[in-house]
Amino acid sequence: MARVQDPAELARILRGEWAIRATTFPYWLSPNRRNTRVTIETIEGSPLRLRETYEYHRPDKGYRELVAELRWKGDHFAWKALGATKLIRTACVVSDTPATPDIVSVHYGRSAMVGQPAVSLLARPHLDPDDVRAMVSRDTHSFELSASEFWRLQWLQVHPIVSSEPTPT
Repeated sequence: MARVQDPAELARILRGEWAIRATTFPYWLSPNRRNTRVTIETIEGSPLRLRETYEYHRPDKGYRELVAELRWKGDHFAWKALGATKLIRTACVVSDTPATPDIVSVHYGRSAMVGQPAVSLLARPHLDPDDVRAMVSRDTHSFELSASEFWRLQWLQVHPIVSSEPTPT
């Protein structure tokens, strides 16, 4: 298995910008949440605390954001949304493959709000979504994906953003 458990290595791998390419997490499956990007930054090194800022586009309301905090608990993170969605809390673990530091799977535990375990695949935004899918499908074991989890994944489309603002001439 390729579960990352060293806090310093986790901070190094996770820092930066990601795109959610596939998920079973119901919140991200809504057609009202498109082109979700995640920026992860270190708040504190020891014990490790990270901040995730999710940015997504709603066709009816424009860009929105959700902020969450991850606290390292020795073998997993305690994940907690902040702000209006602060009731969402769960535990999660991060898996990657030595073949690429540019794709990780995040496995979320059962929570009161979600009701079921979930998994999201994060990839660096420059990677082609079809290449991400092909790489993960060839090595599901490294991402700790069972066959059932892999087949339940919903691969998210990249939607063009149509602006209501007039184009400058």
